[in-house]
Amino acid sequence: MDQGLAALLGATVGVVGTVVASAISSGSTRRQMEGQAKVEHSQWRRQLRRDAYSTFLAPANGSRSALKMAARALVGDAPDVAEADRRLQIAQDQLVLVQAAWAGLAVEGPESVEQAAHGVHLGLHSMHTTLLVWRDSSGSPDRNVNFVERHAVEVTMVSERLGSFTSAARAALDNIELPSSRRS
Repeated sequence: MDQGLAALLGATVGVVGTVVASAISSGSTRRQMEGQAKVEHSQWRRQLRRDAYSTFLAPANGSRSALKMAARALVGDAPDVAEADRRLQIAQDQLVLVQAAWAGLAVEGPESVEQAAHGVHLGLHSMHTTLLVWRDSSGSPDRNVNFVERHAVEVTMVSERLGSFTSAARAALDNIELPSSRRS
């Protein structure tokens, strides 16, 4: 083989090697970039969900607190109906925010979180309704024992549902499946 042909063959092998190495490097870089984009997208989605869950939880807790304070104003021989009304209005305002946040949860999901939020919303609404009826029957000779008992049950139920919502939200953020016993 003459030297010119050997040099040409050597140069060709060098160029082919460079092109192959470049293609391998490019593919590896592309896969790295795709992987990084997936991680960043996942972090972004997690942040959106976390914000949506917090946006729901804050007014839900605010509503629950206002409802509990309204009940305290109605207890006793001389119920403070004006204070109860003020607290019931605060609770109603918070319930509007809960409803709006619940709509956001329907979009962000997953379904387990949305269903848990629905349970919280229903429980708060039930507490509010019970307190309105209790307020309207204020001064009853039986001291509204039935409403006091019902309210106590609803407070417990809402607390449990808030716990279920929080567990479902954490599980969704951590991408883990909750056992069916914690979903209710």
